[in-house]
Amino acid sequence: MKKLVITILTFGFGWALLAFQPNIPAVRAATVISTSQLAKAPYHAVSGYLYQSAALKKRLHNADHYPLTVFYADRAATVRKTNGNRAVYYRVTNGNHRVHGWIWRGYLVRIINVQKQRAAINRLVSSIDRLSSPNKNHVLSLLQSIGRHDVLADLIKDFNQLSDKISDNNDLQKIQTIIDTLKSDGQTLIAIFNNGVNKLYTGVIALHHFNELAFSLANGLLKLVAPL
Repeated sequence: MKKLVITILTFGFGWALLAFQPNIPAVRAATVISTSQLAKAPYHAVSGYLYQSAALKKRLHNADHYPLTVFYADRAATVRKTNGNRAVYYRVTNGNHRVHGWIWRGYLVRIINVQKQRAAINRLVSSIDRLSSPNKNHVLSLLQSIGRHDVLADLIKDFNQLSDKISDNNDLQKIQTIIDTLKSDGQTLIAIFNNGVNKLYTGVIALHHFNELAFSLANGLLKLVAPL
C-alpha cells in the first residue's frame, strides 16, 4: 500500500512540474531582405557559427573547429537580425560538402592567389591603356564614377552597355577583356581593395603602379649584380 501511495504521489508530482514549467520562447528568425549569387571563391572562417539557413535560427557548426578548412562561398544574403541590425551572410561549404551553412561575412578571410590577381590587375590596366582616346576617356569616366555603384554586377552591366556603343573592333575586344576579368576576378580584387566597389579602380591603378616600380627596382638591382 505504501509503495502504491508513493508511486501515485511521485506520478502526480511529475505532472505538476510539467504543468507549471514556464514556456521557453522559440528562437526568433532573422528577416532575409535580399539574396544574390556569388562567383564561387575560397575563404577561411576565423570565428563564428555556421547556420542552417539565412534565418539564423539553428547553428550547425562552430567555425573554431575548422581553422584550416577551405570554404567556398556561392551565395550572399542581406538580413535584418533580431536586434534590428543589418548584416550580410555568405553560404559556404567545404570541399567535400560535409560542412556547410551560412556565416557572417566578417568572419571570412578571402584566400588570395597573388600571382593570379596581379595578372588580372595588369590585364585590366593594359586593356584600358590600349583603348583609343575617346573610348579610353569613356571607360575612365565610368570607373571614376564607380562610387555610385553598390555591386559589381552594376559595373559589369555598365560596361556591357558601353560596348554596345563602340564600333571599333579592337576596342570592343579590349572592353570584352575588361568585362571577362571583372566577372572572373572582380570580387577578389574588391576584397583586396578594402571590400568596396568604389575602391576597385583606385586600388587597381595604385597596385599596378607599385608593381611597375617594384619591377624597375628589381631590374636595377639585377644590373648592379650582373657585372660581379
